[in-house]
Parts: sequence; C-alpha cells; structure tokens
Amino acid sequence: MANFAERLDLALTKRGYTGAQVASALTEAGIPITRAYVSQLRTGKQTNPTLQVLRALASCLQVSVGWLVGDDYVESGAVDDLQLRAATLGLAASGLSESSLVVLRGVVELARKAEGLPEEPEAAVPDIPEAATPLGDPQRRALGKRLHGLRKAARLSVEQVETALGKGAAAIPAVEDGRLAPAPITVERLLTLYGVTAPPIREYVLSLARGEREAAWHDAQSVPVWLAAAYALEQRATVIRTYQPQFVPPLLQTEDYARAAITVTGPATLGQQTVDEALALVLARQEAMTRDGSAVLWAVIDESVLARSIVGPHVQLRQLDVLIESAKRPNVSLHVVPMDDPVYVPRTGPFTLWRFAEAFEPDIACAHGVESDELITDAAAVEAYHQAFTKLSVTTTTREETVELLNAHRERLSRSFVK
Repeated sequence: MANFAERLDLALTKRGYTGAQVASALTEAGIPITRAYVSQLRTGKQTNPTLQVLRALASCLQVSVGWLVGDDYVESGAVDDLQLRAATLGLAASGLSESSLVVLRGVVELARKAEGLPEEPEAAVPDIPEAATPLGDPQRRALGKRLHGLRKAARLSVEQVETALGKGAAAIPAVEDGRLAPAPITVERLLTLYGVTAPPIREYVLSLARGEREAAWHDAQSVPVWLAAAYALEQRATVIRTYQPQFVPPLLQTEDYARAAITVTGPATLGQQTVDEALALVLARQEAMTRDGSAVLWAVIDESVLARSIVGPHVQLRQLDVLIESAKRPNVSLHVVPMDDPVYVPRTGPFTLWRFAEAFEPDIACAHGVESDELITDAAAVEAYHQAFTKLSVTTTTREETVELLNAHRERLSRSFVK
C-alpha cells in the first residue's frame, strides 16, 4: 500500500499544482499552511497532518481522504475483517520514527515467515482517481440553496462576497441558482467567509460540493445546516450512542409521541416554524435509519421518561410497546437509569456519540442544546462524553432488566387506564 507522501506527490503532479499554489488555496479557505509544510508532507518529513488539513488537501486535489491516506479498502468495501484490521494497524504506525518503523517492519516480516506467507511485494502507488465529474442538477441546486442560506445568515450581499473572493473568482448568483458548480476549494473559501468553522458542518457541505454523495432529504433549505450535518453524520455512523434524560430517543419514538414531544419543546428546536414541519423531519430521519438498517443504536434513558406523561394513555401504551419491541432487536441496546438510588447520573443534558467505519475518522459527539445542537470534535471533549456514557452503560439496567422494567411500567399504566 503506497504511503501518504507518495499519494500526495502523485496527486499534486497529476493535477498540475505546485506546493505554493496548494498552500495559498488552503490558506485562503481558512486553513493556513505554508509551502514548506506542503513540501514536508510531500517528501515524508511530516507524517501527521490533522484531519482538517487532510480534508482540505483532498478537496483541493479532488480525491477522497481515504485514497490520500492509503485506505483502498475504504473505497472498495470488498475486503474482509482481517484486511480491515491490518489496514488499521498500518494507520496506527503513522508518525513513528524511522527507527521504530524499522523495528515494526522486522516484526511483520517475522510474522509473515512464521505463518508461511510470501514476502510483501514492493508497494506501488495506485493510479489517481479521475477528477470529480460535474455535479448533477440535484446536487448543484442543493449546494446552491445551502450556500445561499449561509450567505443570508452571514448578512452578506452578493457584491460583498464577490469583492472578498476577488472579482471573477466565483459567479455567486449562478452558483446559488444551481446553474454553476463552484470548485470545492472555492466552497472552502465561501464557508470561511460565512463564518462556518465547525469541521463536521464544513465537511457536510463540501462532501456535496465534491460530488461524493447525492443530494439527500436533509439537504433541503428548510433544514438548518447544523441539523442537516448531524443527520448526515447519523446516517454514516456504524454505532450511535445516545443519552436521553427527558424523552424517548427520537429514533424510537412513535409518530404520536414525537408530535407530543415536539409540541412540548417547540418546533424551533429543529429549526422549523410548525409542529408538522418538525415532525416530518423526525419521521424522515427514522425512515432513513430503517432503510439503511446497518447502524447499532445504544440508547440510555432516564426512568422518569417512562413515567412522564406528555401524551394520553393510549399513545403512551403504544410507545411502551414500541420500546419493548425495540429492546429485543439485535441492533438496539436500550438501558434505563433507575429513579431510585441511581449509581451515576451525568451532569449534562442529552447527548449523542457517533462512530464511523472509516479507520481515519474519529468519533464525534453532539450536545443537544436549547436552540441548536453543538457538534464536538475536540478529542478531549469527545472522550469526556465517552467516559460519561461508559459509566452510564455499566450502572444501568441490563437488556433483560430493561424489558422487565418496561413491562412493569406498561402494567402500571394499563391498571391506571382501566380505573
């Protein structure tokens, strides 16, 4: 497998960029790096670029991050678990000193001989992917509407944007109308100009600009960009961990319960004007998760959620039935923090953690706030949420105890309803 420096060198050569040009483009896009740093990455003297720099380089050179770091298995999706673990081990070696790498190579050679495997052939740099094909009409329109909304939110006129970028850099009206697809590096600059700094939100918009995905339901202009980014992350996640101390997790809500929860909290928490509009987002989110069906949902709720009455008895009973059914599904792990004598209760509101299949992509946390969600990428902050969830997981009900507790609450509600 070719290393990062070799792939970067190939991409720069084939795309016709100099190190100075790439450094200038990334700096203008809000990711300041120097020509010397690009040269060090290209020659292998620097081996640990941040994920933000990797994504910016990939955007500028019109390749995927996976191709750039040598994750061919990410592109093909046709390798087995052993290959995946081997590739992950290779990524873990990134940044080691040359002397450490020599030792590691020796260990690998000994292991291959011990298992009767042939010597590893000289790694060859794979061909660079073709430059991204032009965006289709739905992609251009979705990207244009998103950029239009971000410009309006930043309170900038078309003239101000074109002046800031430099005359002729981008035809903003044509971009926003969906008639013209801007270069990904131009979108980087626009996002910086519009004050979009959160890496997950930038990546959400850029993945569309690079043509890496089709326009999706959450690309609608009515969905706030922070929420759309969260929905996109959720759909890519392989493991979803969520703590909900107030309501049933949205992915497990019935339609009637979801309507009641939105009515109580207000549709503005989902960036919508009406309850019906907010409910449509919850249902679309559930449909997308059901359609993909590959993610594992690990949910912890407070027992007060089961006792809190925000709907009539019929709706509450139906919601309990759905929770009981969900708790028995193999891809759902539902646990309850007891109201009486809990061992641990975190000093926080609801939050979610996402884990992804790509070996190079770290976990992301999401703190569900009053007016909007905060997407958290800082490693220390994400680890703090992980520790809180781990403590919850080992001090709450087991899967069997959860089903028993849900049935007990259902029986209690049924008796109350009969009376």
